[in-house]
Amino acid sequence: MSENQNVLLKIDDLQTTFNTVRGSITAINGVSFKVRKGEVLGLVGESGCGKSVTAQSIMRLYDEKKLVSYKGSIQFDGKNILKLTPEEMEKLRGSEIAMVFQDSLSSLDPLFTVGDQIAETLISHKKIDRKQAWKRALKLLELTGIPAPEQRIKAYPHELSGGMRQRVMIAMALSCDPKLLIADEPTTALDVTIQAQIMDLIVDLNHSLGMSVILITHDLGVVATVCQRVIIMYLGEVVEEGLVSDIFNNPLHPYTKGLIKSIPTFATPKNEPLYMIRGSVPVLNEVKTGCRFCNRCEQARDQCKIETPVPVQVNGTQTVRCWNYKNKQILHKRG
Repeated sequence: MSENQNVLLKIDDLQTTFNTVRGSITAINGVSFKVRKGEVLGLVGESGCGKSVTAQSIMRLYDEKKLVSYKGSIQFDGKNILKLTPEEMEKLRGSEIAMVFQDSLSSLDPLFTVGDQIAETLISHKKIDRKQAWKRALKLLELTGIPAPEQRIKAYPHELSGGMRQRVMIAMALSCDPKLLIADEPTTALDVTIQAQIMDLIVDLNHSLGMSVILITHDLGVVATVCQRVIIMYLGEVVEEGLVSDIFNNPLHPYTKGLIKSIPTFATPKNEPLYMIRGSVPVLNEVKTGCRFCNRCEQARDQCKIETPVPVQVNGTQTVRCWNYKNKQILHKRG
């Protein structure tokens, strides 16, 4: 299989711009990456870095508000998502691309049982009758490992624990056998044991169904365990991309280095405070020219404040957006 045949999702120079009372604000600025068939790709960054906006741009969930515009392309299985009509997108969304949101309680309708909600997706996309849809919904709940599925299928969302609701969300997402699952912080607000169970479930489904997964998370430990490749985002841009082994063993961008350095380890002295990246992610309408990370970067130079760096491929599997590596590449070519 060629490289192009192995790519399920290809995003090229995506820009997502919102029209607000303060003017147009570009939340996603030139993002490009690929998702291969059957792989788990991690999307990492602090809150406000554009991870969820990227995911919801793929799903085109902002369309109804009519306050968003896109540039670039999102090629999914041979189709440019940004060129699809609302009707075509409605057929694609939920059937070929599915999403699990971080707040399962607000994502589920409190007026209907979880069985009704899973069945509704099946009836809409698979065109099957209600009896068949409920039978399939029960099998999906069994697949996710929810206890006593015959009872849970008749329950309302508020009657289930957070972990059970998240399993229901995953069952709903899997109902139409999607080719791509986007999991946006799927373990938020769950205790550690349930978090591990949910992540194990997603990995098991990835292996058994051959489904590609985009995992959005703050947890680099989870990324190291379940992902093959990782994208590091900062303020609407991809600052580094590579294999998980590359990113953890040889981080290149100062932001990536800061994220990894802030992870506590057994070697961290008991009384030593954890490392913190100075400052915080600025709001989008305060973004200045140059490198978007330079105000927080310990290696920033004058060039970083006035010129925007471009992605540089450092080796066959790792790309970084930083003047430190662009300048090294230029010097290497001159030498």
